[in-house]
Amino acid sequence: MKKRFWTWVILCATLLACGASLAEPLPLQSMDEVPETNEEGFLPAGSQAVYYRDHAEGCWYYLSDTLRLEITRTQTKKPLLTYYVADIVCAPGTALYTVNWNEEKPGRTNGLPQDIAARGNAVYAQSGDFYSYRIKQKKYPGVIIRDGKILYSQTAGKAWDRVPNLATMAFYSSGRAEVNEAWEVSAKDYVSRGASTVVSFGPILLRNGEMADLDKKECNHKEPRSCMGIIEPGHYVGLLVEGRKNHSDGCDLTTCAQILYDLGCTDALNLDGGNTAAMLFLGESVQLSNNGGVDVNDRAVPDMLCVGRIE
Repeated sequence: MKKRFWTWVILCATLLACGASLAEPLPLQSMDEVPETNEEGFLPAGSQAVYYRDHAEGCWYYLSDTLRLEITRTQTKKPLLTYYVADIVCAPGTALYTVNWNEEKPGRTNGLPQDIAARGNAVYAQSGDFYSYRIKQKKYPGVIIRDGKILYSQTAGKAWDRVPNLATMAFYSSGRAEVNEAWEVSAKDYVSRGASTVVSFGPILLRNGEMADLDKKECNHKEPRSCMGIIEPGHYVGLLVEGRKNHSDGCDLTTCAQILYDLGCTDALNLDGGNTAAMLFLGESVQLSNNGGVDVNDRAVPDMLCVGRIE
């Protein structure tokens, strides 16, 4: 611990001597350099954020006075699977939010994930509900709320055996989050409750600590997946499963639910997967290309679910 402390002191002193902005996160050469945290698991207030990135080893880490984020890559041979788990812990008052590609008319035009993440200076970004596709196809978009404003409210009035079934996940500025079936909470009710962001896709994977019944043909295809789980207020788990690659076949939704359940999530929602599935750290994709490099996302989307912001 003493070595970490003095390494931290020297690095900060060097940056201050060079006139570096404290808003810029400090790169670490190894995880051994991660500074000590307070009782809540964050850096002391006003401290400079730090990060570590090793794409080859599949490890990404970010720590500030309001956010602790760790992304790890897991690979198995049977089944042939590559997936990423983002453990996201936010201080009170810090929550997930969205960055829109088109701020004036959200959902009318799409942008690439890396461009959206860069525009918002997001620490972490993950693909969400891709609601603009449903609008273009003249289908119900579901309950779509961004920055506390209702963008769309048309949704399913009963259970649909399809993907998506327009189930929702709502995020609140306090850090609380919840999942509901499409018909259970209206857009107006979400706003009255104080929801800042509501995404609509589905189906629900976990609810109140129990796994959903996902043994349906619509859920059994092996595909790239993007999901978000909730452990407790301010503590989320992002899951991205690669597929259609020589190192990963993709998986069904039961597998996603089991991974999130084993990680301690009580609630979770399936987000838009396939070519839409994307996870980024400091603006760069964490995914593997077939040659082992960085897989750049090429599916344009209306927005990204984000955590943290580099001012």
